[in-house]
Amino acid sequence: MDLPGIGSLLDNKAVISGLSAVGGALLTKFVARYRERIKVLEYTVTHDRLGLSAEDAIFGSVRVTWEGHELRNLYASTVVIENTTGSDHTNLKLKVYTGKTLLLNERSEIAGTTHIATWTDEYRQSLQVAGQAPTEAQVYAYRHTREYILSVFNRDQRVVLTYLTTVPDADEGPSVWADMLHPGVRVAFRPLAQQIFGVPVPLALPLGLVVCLAMLVAISVYVKQPWLAALLSLMSGLAVQSIGAGIYRALRFLKQVILR
Repeated sequence: MDLPGIGSLLDNKAVISGLSAVGGALLTKFVARYRERIKVLEYTVTHDRLGLSAEDAIFGSVRVTWEGHELRNLYASTVVIENTTGSDHTNLKLKVYTGKTLLLNERSEIAGTTHIATWTDEYRQSLQVAGQAPTEAQVYAYRHTREYILSVFNRDQRVVLTYLTTVPDADEGPSVWADMLHPGVRVAFRPLAQQIFGVPVPLALPLGLVVCLAMLVAISVYVKQPWLAALLSLMSGLAVQSIGAGIYRALRFLKQVILR
């Protein structure tokens, strides 16, 4: 008895319906699992040196002071947290902390809004002074940590936290980190990289190379005039990073629309 071939199976409407149902179920499960994954909020940190105390034989003595206190160095440290997850989040507790670095003061903003990142009630209460002066624990907490509550953190929003920082008794630069403990959400440090159209070059370049390779294959097949093929190939090569950045932004938009 002859077994049915692949062609006859594909012509069978019942088989096609069954395969479609299985494929749809698998796709639905994938989308559901993708939505349930842990969302990662990326953050970057920059440190701009504002001053450095030093004794120089040529330029003389240089002193950096802050509110009457002499400092060995002074920096402006900026922490930027971005929501690129494609989801809106509420009541996120964000912690900023340091090691040897001291936080002198701060300025916060939720970019594009009139709102700021506010301290949590627990952190604010822990800094309330009961006597005439704060305790050593309170001073340490204020100089090394901040705890914020982000009531609403929508997709594509940025929280910008800027601090005056100093590293006492050391020539090394400051170090500031962020942390978060929230169901389904965490933060991850992203090293700074050169960007094009808001996309890191290490992400844009590989995508651009893949697309340009496909374009070169299509040009070699369909463009018969050598001068036009050479011109199109040259233009695609010059714009490889821009093409990659455009593809990346388009894919991220589709991810936010389809898998949000």
